[in-house]
Amino acid sequence: MKNIAVVTGGSAAERGISLLSADVVCQYLDKSKFTPYKVVLNEKEWIVEAGGKSIATVDKNDFSATINGSKILFDKVFVALHGTPAEDGKLQGYFDLLNISYNCCGVLQAALTFDKFRCKEYLQNYGVNVAKGKVFRAGEEHNFNVDFEFPVFVKPNKNGSSYGASKVDEKATLENAVNEAFKYDDEVIVEEYLKGIEVTCGVLKINGKPTALPLTEIRSKNAFFDFEAKYKGESKEVTPAEISNELTEAIQKTSVRVYDALGMKGMCRIDYIVKNNTHYLLEVNSIPGLTVESLVPQQARAFGLSLTELFTISLEG
Repeated sequence: MKNIAVVTGGSAAERGISLLSADVVCQYLDKSKFTPYKVVLNEKEWIVEAGGKSIATVDKNDFSATINGSKILFDKVFVALHGTPAEDGKLQGYFDLLNISYNCCGVLQAALTFDKFRCKEYLQNYGVNVAKGKVFRAGEEHNFNVDFEFPVFVKPNKNGSSYGASKVDEKATLENAVNEAFKYDDEVIVEEYLKGIEVTCGVLKINGKPTALPLTEIRSKNAFFDFEAKYKGESKEVTPAEISNELTEAIQKTSVRVYDALGMKGMCRIDYIVKNNTHYLLEVNSIPGLTVESLVPQQARAFGLSLTELFTISLEG
């Protein structure tokens, strides 16, 4: 029986989603193989939590916890923490120093995929289509002229769950939208708004082979797939996506190519917009949401995997 630290919490805006993901992982992990411990990262201390209460404080020197007089060491980490310090690779660096393995990608891959703008620049070298974009940095003088037409899409460069993201229809409101996005990151992307079909594809290694899951088509009731659409039911998610087999296979092949090009590990989710039968990469999510309703769990079920099987593959793959 292996002790698994299901690491969650953090100080990012996605903290609440992280805690929900961790609860699902703890619930569905195969208890015949793993003993899960929910480890919550708070600003001042890391705790082991059970039944909503702290039962131990984590010793950061060796990532251990003493519970009921017994010192617990963890065999592996299941990262269920969205945003910093996991999706940017900081936490993986800590575990690397302690020689503790984890189920997700490493420092380099996390740092690159968390930086949406530079990740897309890198992937263009592999023939991946992306939207035209421009990055704004806090503390610099900004020129709000862009070389593509309105509407545009504004979002923090290094943040998830659509916090701070907005669609801007005219130049007059662009500055306000950029300033709002700056509340969540010190870099903001402004990119051309591609009106089309939004789809997403989960990828994970099964028996050592990167495998693309069935696509999900996202039909948001809002202007785009924002926080309310993602987590408050203001969207319809269709899995498998109702698009042609040819387009589905093309997107799945691109997703596997992206996974390989980045050197990913474990499971990830890659988001696209399809316009005029061409798919454009939006972003790569190195630690996708894992609530029961989340996109990758939906795709896993359509592929024939239960949540228990999905989490086991993530830990053992």
